Formats: sequence, structure tokens, C-alpha cells
Amino acid sequence: MVCPVCGETLEREGYEAGELVDCEACGALLRILSDGSLELVEAREEGEAEALWGLSAYGEGEEAVLVLSDGALEEEVRLSKAELLEALRRLEEGLGEEPPKEAEDEPNLEPDYLTVHLESDQGPLALRRILFPGAEDLLEFTLPSGSVYEFPFRAVRDLLRPLLL
Repeated sequence: MVCPVCGETLEREGYEAGELVDCEACGALLRILSDGSLELVEAREEGEAEALWGLSAYGEGEEAVLVLSDGALEEEVRLSKAELLEALRRLEEGLGEEPPKEAEDEPNLEPDYLTVHLESDQGPLALRRILFPGAEDLLEFTLPSGSVYEFPFRAVRDLLRPLLL
């Protein structure tokens, strides 16, 4: 199946005609038709970013301030906007410090990781993109305090991109 809004290929496994599917790439809400094609139900407004529980961000001059929370603890970290934008670009293009494994004859049962290290106001911070075939890509933030927060990669990218550009 291909999203009629952005052209992203979507997995059909586990879905039946009449069910609703979210396109992870563009945020469109789609309905599966009986012939297997997709019908647009609702498209995300241009520039509209989906709210992301546990992560918010705002800018202060040349810095981006990320506020991460697990519901009980809230941590704030400051990073260079330019460095964070470059790190997200590298992760999106697959240019992290741990490149994905080569294609194999057998299915890969372990996730691949791409990691980028940044310097924050509190010390080194690691961004790790977790890629597992057939699952949504995740982005892990490992803060200087040792705390680890995990979010859908595309949702983080969509949330931060307007702030960083």
C-alpha cells in the first residue's frame, strides 16, 4: 500500500478493509478500501506537528531547550540548534556512528542502531536511532544524568524541525 498523500509505502499486514491507518511519514489518516487501496480520511495541516507526550522544546537564541519527562521526573537540557539539526539530519540519512548491518540472507532479528553524540549544557548527550524491520523507528535520548527517554523518530523530527530551521 502506498500513502496517497506522500507516497510512503505502508505495511498492509494485520489490517483489513474498512480499518483506519496512520501514515507515519506525513501523519495522514487513511482508510483501507476493499480493493486494497487507501482513501484519505484526514490530512495533517501544513506545518502542524503532532503533540508528543514526554518531549517539548522551545528556542532561546541559538539554543534549543528540550524538556523531557517520564511523568514523574522532568529534565531540561540545552543544545545548539545547529548541532541538533545536523544530528537529526545524520540520523535520518543513516550516517550515525554505528551504521546499519549489511543486508543478509536471513531476516535480521536484532535492531540496528545509529548514534550521534552532542555536547549539551550539562555534558555529553547521545541520540540513538533504533531501526527494527517492520517496526516504527525510535529515537533514544541518553542525557548526561544517565536518564534515557525513547520516542518515535519521525514524531521527534517533525516536532523539532520547525524550531531548528
